[in-house]
Amino acid sequence: MAANQKQTGTRSLTNKAPEVSGTGSASPWRRVKVGAIVFGVVLALGMALTLFGGGGGKDDKRTPETPADSTPASQAGGSGPGAKASSVKSGVPVGYPRSKDGAAAAAVNYQVARSSPGYFTDEALRHQVLKTVMAPSALPNQQAQDDQTAKGLMASLGVTGKTAPDMVMRAASLGTSVRSYSNDTAAVRVWMSEVVGVPTDRSQMPVSGTYSTYTLILQWQGGDWKVATIDLADGPTPLVAPDQSASSSDEMRLANKEFEAPHYAG
Repeated sequence: MAANQKQTGTRSLTNKAPEVSGTGSASPWRRVKVGAIVFGVVLALGMALTLFGGGGGKDDKRTPETPADSTPASQAGGSGPGAKASSVKSGVPVGYPRSKDGAAAAAVNYQVARSSPGYFTDEALRHQVLKTVMAPSALPNQQAQDDQTAKGLMASLGVTGKTAPDMVMRAASLGTSVRSYSNDTAAVRVWMSEVVGVPTDRSQMPVSGTYSTYTLILQWQGGDWKVATIDLADGPTPLVAPDQSASSSDEMRLANKEFEAPHYAG
């Protein structure tokens, strides 16, 4: 993936389109993303955010046939007319229309499903989610990579079974763009904001926020959209308002308990 160029107040999107081949060289968390202040924080946040990111396995090498247009397939959150999921499997909305809006909604919901504390701390849950959203040929590589990174992340954060419930791990879609589409393959970009960390005074990583763009290659298999590859890049990032400051650990911990995590699109 091409390196992103810094701009005032934003991080620009990558200009390089992802390949559908999904050779597996990209870890589901293949790219360590820098997002905090000191080395330990950088390492932990990087691992957390690359966990949201890409990977995939050896899959169909076909590329989407229809060139992208400039109009997003749907509004923020990826849910447009007719883009509702028809059922829920392993806690993940599934069963999308074979359309641009259906592919966009699937991309958002699949990425949100991989962005919860339980996905990082519960191996059985992680495997269930991956089995639900991944193309079968991409599953083994993705699962091995996600397991390895989750283990390293928990160690970097200093998260144990006792402190796991306090961990903050959330992601929400700010918008989608279907870059290319055919009846069999779609490339969908999802712009997301993410918050990750442990809200305690002695935390190895305080709760931090970042913005990312994920490009998911989806393939129509078994009557639904499945993920073949995921690519991660820095997303458009706003400046922090000059009159705002970070909340205290206590405030963040209370907010994490009070506010429900973002709902799935559709």
